[in-house]
Amino acid sequence: MLLLTGASGVVGSALLSHLADSGPVVALTHHKPTAGPTRRGDITRPWLGLTPTDYRELAATIDVVIHCAALVNFGSAPRNLHRVNVRGVGHVLRFVEDADARLVHCSTAFISRIRPDATLNAYAESKQAGETLVRESGLPATIARISTVIGDTRTGAVARLQAFHYLVGLAMWGHLPFLPCTPATRIDLLPTDVIAAALAALARNPAARDDYWITAGPAALPMQHVVDVGSKTALTMLGERAPRDLGIDLRQLRPRLVDPGLYHDVISSVLTAGTDPDTSPSALRHIPGLMAPYNNAPPFPTSLGDIPGGPPPLTENHADQALRATCRYLATMPKDTWKMSW
Repeated sequence: MLLLTGASGVVGSALLSHLADSGPVVALTHHKPTAGPTRRGDITRPWLGLTPTDYRELAATIDVVIHCAALVNFGSAPRNLHRVNVRGVGHVLRFVEDADARLVHCSTAFISRIRPDATLNAYAESKQAGETLVRESGLPATIARISTVIGDTRTGAVARLQAFHYLVGLAMWGHLPFLPCTPATRIDLLPTDVIAAALAALARNPAARDDYWITAGPAALPMQHVVDVGSKTALTMLGERAPRDLGIDLRQLRPRLVDPGLYHDVISSVLTAGTDPDTSPSALRHIPGLMAPYNNAPPFPTSLGDIPGGPPPLTENHADQALRATCRYLATMPKDTWKMSW
């Protein structure tokens, strides 16, 4: 039997449907219930937040644990990130040992791109510390390093919006006239269904060990293409309603990509002119840090195509298809979704 943590999250919810042929699955959730057998728990607490009796009964039935639960909010305080992404891993490892099980641990590819000016540093460092715990445990474990998650290839849907979705959504709604990124910078985007297929294959393979890069790799898309797709999707789906009914300047639906070194020279004027005062000042201050791990970085390695029973390597055509579906999904969301502070 398989235990899935974070089953209601972005990756976990997509993974549930791919585990049908992997045997019985128990979902451990903290807030939202899921379809099928579910245990309400908390990885930040001993015994996974279960009673000792429930914990022992669960451990007696589990052969494989897929640990998807994590705090992915880049703006969270380091202590909160540590509580979930480090201490929580420790509790999961204790369960894996007690259950005599095998672990598939979901991490992030961005641990290889920790930079002084990157917004996601505290998050990536907490995930790196979690990886260290997994390796030092000596338990049978596989680490899956996942890149930027976008929506399902067909529908574009995601269980919860994350930082990149907000970045694209803000750009589509005309709130980001500038982005600090070179046009040729490659953005590694991976649809949820591909991630789920890779993780399910790792769970089914008892010989899987070491690290796997669940990434687009050489199929990462140029940032200029990402911007163009978002802008064209917004224009197509919003059409003539945009300026009249929604108060959007269509000229702003195509952000200008600015050299990161010049971005700080124009940011003060961007914050005070031509942008939505309810959204832009707070959001725009975070943009350089969000883009820092991407700018001019070499492609991630990828393990897609090397996982027995897993998905083939992503192609640029597949990545483009998933990006377009994600943009269509984001364009259907209420405008108030993008009135936010980060």
